[in-house]
Amino acid sequence: MHKLNRFKSALIGGAVALTSLAAPFTSMVAPSLSATAADSDNYAKLLQYSLYFYDANMCGDNSDCAISWRGNCHMNDDVPGGFHDAGDHVMFGQPQGYAASTLGWSYYEFKDAYEATGQGAHLKVITDKFAKFFREATKLNGNTVSQVLIEKGEGDIDHSYWGAPENQNGRGRMLWVSGGAANVTAEYAAALAANYVNFGNTEDLKYAKALYEFSKKDTGYYSAGTFYDAHWTGSSDEMAWAAGWLYLATKDQGYLNDLKNCPTAYSVHSWESVQLGAAILKGEITGDWGSAAELGKFQGNNYYFANEWGSARHNATAQLCSLVAAKYNKADSSWAKGQMEYLTGDKAFANGQTHCLVVGFKSNSSKNPHHRAASPNADASKQNDGTPNANLLVGALCGGPLDANGTYQDIRSDYQGNEVAVDYNAGFVGAAAGLYHFYKTGSIEKSIPGVTKIYSGSSTPGPSTPTVTTTQYNPGTPTVTTTQYNPGTPSTNDDDIVLTGSSLNAKKEESQTDGAINNVAEFKPQGAKSVTMYLKVNSNDTEVSGGFGTWTGEWEQEEFSGVKVGADKTVAIDYKVPSNVGATIKAMVWWPHDDDVTIEKIVLHKSGSSTPSVQTTTTKTNPPVVTTTTKYNPSTPSTNGKDIVLEGSSLNAKKEESQTDGAINNVAEFKPQGAKSVTMYLKVNSSDTEVSGGFGTWTGEWEQEEFSGVKVGSDKTVAIDYKVPSNVGATIKAMVWWPHDDDVTIEKIVLHMDGSSTPTVEKTTTTTKRVTTTTQRVTTTTTTAPVVTQPYVVTDPPLDPTILGDANNDGTIDLSDAVIIMQALANPNKYGVEGTDRHHISAQGWTNADVHKRGNGVTSNDALAIQKYLLGLVMLPTDNV
Repeated sequence: MHKLNRFKSALIGGAVALTSLAAPFTSMVAPSLSATAADSDNYAKLLQYSLYFYDANMCGDNSDCAISWRGNCHMNDDVPGGFHDAGDHVMFGQPQGYAASTLGWSYYEFKDAYEATGQGAHLKVITDKFAKFFREATKLNGNTVSQVLIEKGEGDIDHSYWGAPENQNGRGRMLWVSGGAANVTAEYAAALAANYVNFGNTEDLKYAKALYEFSKKDTGYYSAGTFYDAHWTGSSDEMAWAAGWLYLATKDQGYLNDLKNCPTAYSVHSWESVQLGAAILKGEITGDWGSAAELGKFQGNNYYFANEWGSARHNATAQLCSLVAAKYNKADSSWAKGQMEYLTGDKAFANGQTHCLVVGFKSNSSKNPHHRAASPNADASKQNDGTPNANLLVGALCGGPLDANGTYQDIRSDYQGNEVAVDYNAGFVGAAAGLYHFYKTGSIEKSIPGVTKIYSGSSTPGPSTPTVTTTQYNPGTPTVTTTQYNPGTPSTNDDDIVLTGSSLNAKKEESQTDGAINNVAEFKPQGAKSVTMYLKVNSNDTEVSGGFGTWTGEWEQEEFSGVKVGADKTVAIDYKVPSNVGATIKAMVWWPHDDDVTIEKIVLHKSGSSTPSVQTTTTKTNPPVVTTTTKYNPSTPSTNGKDIVLEGSSLNAKKEESQTDGAINNVAEFKPQGAKSVTMYLKVNSSDTEVSGGFGTWTGEWEQEEFSGVKVGSDKTVAIDYKVPSNVGATIKAMVWWPHDDDVTIEKIVLHMDGSSTPTVEKTTTTTKRVTTTTQRVTTTTTTAPVVTQPYVVTDPPLDPTILGDANNDGTIDLSDAVIIMQALANPNKYGVEGTDRHHISAQGWTNADVHKRGNGVTSNDALAIQKYLLGLVMLPTDNV
């Protein structure tokens, strides 16, 4: 099993494609499909099968093992437990930590797939077993680690034995280290932190923190000889990977700072290099995807081939990374779908051959992987290739083709192309979960040869009762900023310099954020004190927006928006040239786009100025923050003589498009009619096992109670209770967010006039104060603006940001986020949190928008900070604009 001493070639292959860093990532929204699965897209079965490989490789007390031909083994190890590495029985720490953390990553990203297919409980058995071993392999005194067990057995000694692990006696060494193996111990930390994020075991988090600090003290790396040669990327990638998971577990800024230092990834996520995994976590958390260079290579229809040793493993892990990125519109899920067809034998390789590399998945699947427990009586010598494996190694992903053409043989002696390993299946499990997340096709098997336990139905770990959070949006006393614009009349001076035609250097540029074709003009300031840009609008648009920028050692940009188009379709925009102006000034027009506007001329004013005078008034407010959190213990809905049942035409059930993610949600709006409580009855028409949604009413402010994790009954029905508040408004709105669209039906609403089926609740109410400061720098030529009310919304506990800077909640950061902030500030009645426009900013978006001097409220400086971030000048959050 000298299977990974050739990793260098994969890194060189990745480094050749450095140009992918400069290329924009594919930005496509994955299709939402619901279809009957053929073999090629039975992703439920693929996920189900892929997990059983870990049962076959369990070590120690295997009472949780679901494979009939496995039992307890190696109980005399210093620390029994963990998993065998591959087709042998040695345990190498780095691929163990990698496999466990990558499995945890797949559950974190695609929990819905595990829940819908009933595989969450199986995944938890596996990651808990990994976590138990990592904890017990760590000698901990208080919060200080002294030694860690990173290897059980010795590779060459282990390889001299071919047989069942239950019968193996001597294991060779138990390798403990007191430092200098950060690539291994940081992987342990990452796996434990991920398991805590997913399942909440506080011991996992305790050990994860301690192991991370232990790794930071000595960041040297450990190589397991020719088996796992780890010198190519050292330990910096594992440290960043662990930091990312610890940040998700704790929200500690120190871990986030460490994650931000992750190396740029030019190779696929693997046991040796978790650079890409760390870079994707960084992208998810901060919105900065620049370190995830390898994503640019995940395209095309040819088989993704990174290395001749375990090529299918790299292919599957590339699929996982691509699918995670697709959640954030940084990749295309259909690419992974096409790649999986190679692994399941539904697409021919370049040599015309097809291979289903997933053991047991199809009748023509690989049957003879290089694996001792699966073939205890016939070893891997060439003369035994004709003897089939005794046991079916269900769900194992075989190593795969030795080249991009598809060269592969299903023979046990080929340990390069037909071995299996815990790190091989980790990315494969994640790819199967991700594909089910996007395409929701397939069904699980009720009986599998050699399997004693079938995981099915609802298996979501965690609390048995769902949680409801009541959020009050309380604007308090609004912050008011009054700004008066007096543009004056553009001056004409003898020393003006007029740039037109070829001297203007006007051109069109494609926006790197939204692909729009913008008009720009770049010119030298030539000593001018101010500048006027003259535009001609060629469309029916009535307003223009854009900006002026210059490089002063950092990019300084002033923007204008809402500038009115004159009756003659012309606009004049003034810009005061800063005293520290750079070598050039760039004038930009973002709206209208392309040919709908023309930059006719730029006038440089060397004396005099047409710069508008500005008067700004800023006030401060301390609005209260009030939130009630309740725990939901639903009882059996009551039936009373005075109940009012709303169904059919009286129900007013309808579908609405979500203003945040575009999903089609089911809603019902009705009058309370004096009811004390309400029960909503749902019928789930899909395989989903949980529902989420909320009830809301307008009481002078929008009060909303949300529910999530509510289990679907065996008859596919759900009853959700809601206690009507005493200050209920004229109507109540019941909303179902998951499942979407036709996957769920609101069958009826029952109003309980006396008695109640309202759940028993425990309430905790807190009140806090938050200071909001609003300032505005005026740089535009326009008409007098009205006094506006800041679109402020607060919650307690405050909403956590999903992606700092993602003000429009589309999963990424681009210029549109700056635009929606400015729109919300300028016209809160239309674009504020409770605005009338369907694209108004949401409460979550408002939380995400606060990136400049975070905690001081949203101002125009937040929009500017986002633009500087897009130019690579600052990281978010920032105090520097």
